[in-house]
Amino acid sequence: MVRFSRSIFVKLTSAILLAAFFLAGSWVQAATIVEYVTPTPDSSPAGLAFDAQGNLWFTEINANKIGKLDPSKAKADTSEGIVEFDLPNPNSQPNDIIVARNGMVWFSEMSGNRIGRLDPSTGKITEYAIPTPKSEPHNLIEGPEGGIWFVEFESNKIARLDPGKGNIEEFSINAGHPHDLVIRDGRIWYSQGGKFWARIFFNKMGSLDIKTRKVEEIVIPPEKSVPHAVALAPDGTLWFTQLFANKISKLEFSENSPPQIVEYLVPGKRKGPHDLAVDAKRNSIWFTLNRADSIGRLDLSRAKPGTDQGMEEFKIPTGGSHPNSLTLDSEGNVWFTEMGHYFMGKYHSKIGKLIP
Repeated sequence: MVRFSRSIFVKLTSAILLAAFFLAGSWVQAATIVEYVTPTPDSSPAGLAFDAQGNLWFTEINANKIGKLDPSKAKADTSEGIVEFDLPNPNSQPNDIIVARNGMVWFSEMSGNRIGRLDPSTGKITEYAIPTPKSEPHNLIEGPEGGIWFVEFESNKIARLDPGKGNIEEFSINAGHPHDLVIRDGRIWYSQGGKFWARIFFNKMGSLDIKTRKVEEIVIPPEKSVPHAVALAPDGTLWFTQLFANKISKLEFSENSPPQIVEYLVPGKRKGPHDLAVDAKRNSIWFTLNRADSIGRLDLSRAKPGTDQGMEEFKIPTGGSHPNSLTLDSEGNVWFTEMGHYFMGKYHSKIGKLIP
């Protein structure tokens, strides 16, 4: 009989476990993550976006405020370098936020049924009422012509706000509850995942031709995949998350055939890939895993479609953070909001930064 010493057994066992861990294609990585606290407790930060000066603007959906974080003045685990702006009307639920090319800050008000604009030079907030009642605006984007395009989640519409005139034009689309949007080659592309909390599911990516108003849709399997966040890569590839299918996916376009769906698996179960951003410099896709309280990364240099190869996960220090949105700064750092389980009455009040 061959006998092994205890030390040899331990080393062999460790090697086998380590090999299995790496062969699985994903593992929890170590990274530097710092957190900043909003001045208002239980604020539930939601959307976020950088301006040209490097300031990070964000919405506070529970505090009914817009926040601005100056990275040059911010100090970890404190509220230093953060200022807040109160919204004119209570319970507006500011959600998504963008900074236009002229520096104006635009945001959606889910309960207020308005689109807001904040002038950074004065702090003045102007609001624009959406024609359709209870439309529940979600994400926004600035068009090449300067218009502010946004989705109306409850009314199933795509809308455009003219910043010069202040009027809003709406365009009906098929049922599906649109959430996020991008603009590609004269079409508004948007996700339609339904209302999963109400057990209403859709699994479509839709597009609206800006000139003809023609709507087209692509079915995204499986049936309850819940396409959610959308991001456009410099090469024209459209990336999106599948919240319930646990996937990071993309649409590849070609001239002579319909867009092709390519999928990458997020390891584990029910991780909740929510928002995502394209990191062209690192050839990566970053995304929030709200159910796992983590930030994920897909390394495209190692990725293989249909598998979880190239996937990495970075755990957020604060438990129950439920990260919502994320974006990249000019140095490639990954910033994200820690919203908490807002819709369950469990609030958080931190902005996180991951330094790769």
